Amino acid sequence: QNDSSWNLLRRTDGKVAKTIQAKKLWEQIIFATWACADPGVQLDTTINDWHTCPHTGRINASNPCAEYVHLDDSACNLASINLLKFLDDEGNFLTEQFKYAVRLLIIAQDIIVDNSSYPTAKVDRNARDYRQLGLGYANLGALLMSLGIAYDSEEGRAWAGAVTALMCGHAYEVSGEIAQQLGP
Repeated sequence: QNDSSWNLLRRTDGKVAKTIQAKKLWEQIIFATWACADPGVQLDTTINDWHTCPHTGRINASNPCAEYVHLDDSACNLASINLLKFLDDEGNFLTEQFKYAVRLLIIAQDIIVDNSSYPTAKVDRNARDYRQLGLGYANLGALLMSLGIAYDSEEGRAWAGAVTALMCGHAYEVSGEIAQQLGP
């Protein structure tokens, strides 16, 4: 905010390698993020404020696409659902079929955790202990276009919010059912 001088520190010994104006550094970071098509900049304080398991340790990094933000030395099984498969010929979203797909994928992803191999013993232990599952969706833009809804519109954002809430809430419900059967 004040465009103060910012010291760039060497990772090896913590000494100042270079001093740069904050605004210039910020512009370079933002340009580099845009130029390599990264999803954006993550702020350490915000990411750790939003940490879903803060008692396990701080979040130090994410994977390159930033859809997985959790503990060091951990892994996440990722899957996505094609939203176009849940739109009928009349433009109705097939909610019950979508929820069924969410259920199947969460159960399958949980099974995969125990049937996967991991690169180190620590990653193996964290993957099995925390059972991180990442479920998302694809073709939101195509779904909206099929319905004649502008992507960048209030209605488009409402659709995205509703589909996301349905997926997330049902995934949590199924995860809770798994925990009741197998333990947390």
